Amino acid sequence: MTEGEDPRAVRRAALRKATLQLVLGVVVVDAVALAIYYLGGIDRAPDNTRTTFAVIWTVATAITVAVLLKRVRAFRHVPPRR
Repeated sequence: MTEGEDPRAVRRAALRKATLQLVLGVVVVDAVALAIYYLGGIDRAPDNTRTTFAVIWTVATAITVAVLLKRVRAFRHVPPRR
């Protein structure tokens, strides 16, 4: 932070960046999963295989969101003023 910058503006920019990373992270996980699903032929696979893939995809998305949401929350947390 330079001398003339507003600390709130710096924090908002960091929050905006972390939020964008969260959204892009989910988009990337979904894009990769969809590519695997269709290019790998899972769309034509038996129900059990498709269900297993959906569970793995859901878990991967949940882990991605949990990790990246932790960053967003870190920027939103405001320590008490003394």
